[in-house]
Amino acid sequence: MIGQRYHEKKIAVLDVCRRYLRLRRDTDDGVDAGFLKGRMEQVENGQYVLAVVGEVKAGKSTFINALLGESILPTNFLQSSSAIVEIFKSKEKYVEIQYADGRVKKVKDDPDTPDLDEAAQYLRHIGAIQDRYREIPTTLIDALIVEGRTAPDRLPPIADLEAKSKLSLHDKKTKTMIREYVQTRKPSDIPQKITFGFPLKYAFDGLQLVDSPGVNALGGVQNVTYGYMQEANALLFVQSLEDSIESSSFSEFVEENVSNRTRETLFLILTKSGMKSKYEIAEKVDEAHRQYKEIFKQDRILHVDSMLKIISEEIVKFDSAASLKEHYLEQRKRYGEKYDLEQDQELGAEAAKFDTKLKLLNNVLADVVGNSDREAVRETLRKLSNFDEMERIIEEFSNRAPELQLSRLLRSVKSGYDNQNRALDGNNSVLKKKVKHPQTFESEISKIQEHLENYRLSMNEHTEKIRKQYSGSHGSYKERFNEIITKCQDDIKQASTIDRVRKALSDYYEEMASFADTIGAQIKSKFEKEMERLETEFKAKHDITVPGFDIEGIVEKAKTKAYGEVNMERSPDGILEWILKIVTLGTKKFHENSEARHLRRCKADAHEAVEKKKTEFEELLRDLIDRIASDFRWALETRIKARNKELEDIKTEKENNEEILKKIEEAKQKKKDIVAELARVSDLLVNLE
Repeated sequence: MIGQRYHEKKIAVLDVCRRYLRLRRDTDDGVDAGFLKGRMEQVENGQYVLAVVGEVKAGKSTFINALLGESILPTNFLQSSSAIVEIFKSKEKYVEIQYADGRVKKVKDDPDTPDLDEAAQYLRHIGAIQDRYREIPTTLIDALIVEGRTAPDRLPPIADLEAKSKLSLHDKKTKTMIREYVQTRKPSDIPQKITFGFPLKYAFDGLQLVDSPGVNALGGVQNVTYGYMQEANALLFVQSLEDSIESSSFSEFVEENVSNRTRETLFLILTKSGMKSKYEIAEKVDEAHRQYKEIFKQDRILHVDSMLKIISEEIVKFDSAASLKEHYLEQRKRYGEKYDLEQDQELGAEAAKFDTKLKLLNNVLADVVGNSDREAVRETLRKLSNFDEMERIIEEFSNRAPELQLSRLLRSVKSGYDNQNRALDGNNSVLKKKVKHPQTFESEISKIQEHLENYRLSMNEHTEKIRKQYSGSHGSYKERFNEIITKCQDDIKQASTIDRVRKALSDYYEEMASFADTIGAQIKSKFEKEMERLETEFKAKHDITVPGFDIEGIVEKAKTKAYGEVNMERSPDGILEWILKIVTLGTKKFHENSEARHLRRCKADAHEAVEKKKTEFEELLRDLIDRIASDFRWALETRIKARNKELEDIKTEKENNEEILKKIEEAKQKKKDIVAELARVSDLLVNLE
């Protein structure tokens, strides 16, 4: 299951961090324990988000059901709904719907009626749509109703609907249907977010799966969908192998909606491969590689068959493949007969689903020797579904960002242990001198303190040098900073849709945030190199051990403080909130006007917002640089003072040689314990990095 390996690594890393905090107690080892705990809490409460987007009728609902191993979403549900569906593991099964008017309704399964699936039934109810409205772009019209760009007494902008839906809507009959739909549809009828809690049968509690409306049904990506896309560990675009690769809306989706950072998480999932020969599959995949080679690497294009995966899960409930086949035959007949009587489209869909399952199972049984062997059939089903391979590849890519957080935690812990070792080495060296030369010991302590003061002065001088290098009007970052702004303004100027404006703003914000990370990483590297140089020099010249610092922790804490100081967000929600203030501004005021006029207003507002945000980013970078410098100076002063106090305590302590030697042995044992802990940390780091 996707996310399981990350979950296991997360548990192991957090265990190591908690053990470190217990062992260090009140030791000053250069690591900010409070900040480390905050970072641990963020990791512990973090979600592993898979966002699924794609075209209508591409098999998204079936794909999600196959991915989770449970039939959660009704077939074709999202074809008729513009709502986001959020699925996560829960002890009780329930569905919660947030409507466009702010109303929230929660439906839970009743334990007294185990045969009734109340939550799923309500989900089908709100996703149901009358047959007569299936030929009009209802999801687009719902969006206009929510935005206030149409009303019961006013026909929606037909030209805009045609442009987005690529449907012909000008004939009298279609206009009448649209008018009737608008008259009977209110914000209180339109679900915008559906949360589905389900006792899923997988161990990883942190997996959150987000499903969204079909991109070609909606005519664009809703802002709420865009927000989920921004924070996803993996973004899966689902397209059917039965459709033409060339005519896919995938390229348009990427061009319009996928920010540069989000593109790193993007996968193209080609579904419904079970009825295709391996030659047909290879041809389609190769065609996708050629068409999308500019978007991402070849291993981001994968083929699967969701129904084969579902059959592989269902076969374990039967004593043989023959029994499962008999079950499918009975269900196909049952739903087919009901459909003939009632002409209900949902019944027809169920009959078609079992017909597909039957065909797929028969194909597999024809190829498997000894087809009564249930496990052999199941293994073949899983292999042909290609889900195991897909999950392996997606997990490998999507783990990188969260595993980087785990690595940072471990590096802080490693820094703390290394600094404790340095302190133990330094104290043992001093204690040995006390035993060997008690008469000159006090002067030795004074010399060490003098060298520590020289180290402090050298590091303060280096800190000021770095601060000056990155500050002022001639700071080394200025050229790149201006390039990012110019690129954003050019993208806004050339944008042909509001979606493209939104993407330009996302790229701008992410580029600036990434640039701040780059500045922090450069400064961190300069500090580490200078500390390493001085440590070697002072050890060789003066035989003393200088204090160590958690530079990465200092930089991360400075970034957190800097963003808070200028009231800027790093989270996807915060970035999206800023963008939405721009791209939705004036929507209701200008609802009578065309999409083109709205776009012009949006571009003007975006241009102004970028100039304003430029000032905030400049302030952010200045604050970041100053904070790294000041936080390091404070850490340096604190560590030097602590070291001097240790030396004074050793100097004034009235101990005989036997007591001193006992302390040296205790320190050696403590160092052995630390070395053992460091080995665990190093093993985890190797596993992550």
